[in-house]
Amino acid sequence: MTAVALNPAVDVTAGARALAGRDRARVAGVLTPDAAQALHGALADEALSWRRSLDNPANVDVPVSIFEGQPPDEQARLIAMVHEGARDGFQYVYDRFRIGYGLQTGEAMPAALAALYTLFNSGPWLDFARRLTGDDRIAHVDAMATRFGPGQFLNGHNDQHAQAGRLYAYVLNLCPRWRAEWGGLLLFKDDEGEVVEAFTPGFNVLNVFRVPQAHAVSMVTPFAGAPRLSITGWWRTHA
Repeated sequence: MTAVALNPAVDVTAGARALAGRDRARVAGVLTPDAAQALHGALADEALSWRRSLDNPANVDVPVSIFEGQPPDEQARLIAMVHEGARDGFQYVYDRFRIGYGLQTGEAMPAALAALYTLFNSGPWLDFARRLTGDDRIAHVDAMATRFGPGQFLNGHNDQHAQAGRLYAYVLNLCPRWRAEWGGLLLFKDDEGEVVEAFTPGFNVLNVFRVPQAHAVSMVTPFAGAPRLSITGWWRTHA
């Protein structure tokens, strides 16, 4: 198996300067090239047990195979419900696989995902995170794989959670080829809801931003040439 490792040549200085200046940064080439390729292969593997996630009263994700196995009119009803909620409020729809939870419950997953979770909570990665942010409180990293296909999105929110110990949010982009016109942009907004910056998905690029901070993921277009694949989560004070 390809080792999943931090790229020893990653430029921490430029990222730290950007993060200190505007509370968000992009860090290119954060993993070794072979590790990034292995992770992309893991997320592109159709055998991964993706779950369809949308804001619902039960707070339950549904296996994609079950969601897409429903009659077309029922799927259309659910998507119409999502769109109605998204019009003026918070809503989302995308696919995810919770890596830490999967490891705790013994769920089958590609070895690269398990190795990434181990790396994220290792001394070298935590040291990298602390050097990048200048924040010695970072003690734990959680992780979930995300997949945004055509029509999928995540409305504006700020990731604030009083009990979760979230210090910084991150997105490890794993899109080998992406055009801004395909959507799936990570949007940062000001207090008036205006977009002040947008990050286009890339490959082996880490986005990091301080929590709380208003952000959203724009809808992936019907003509996107690939799903938007990433690993996301938070750098936290505790597990």
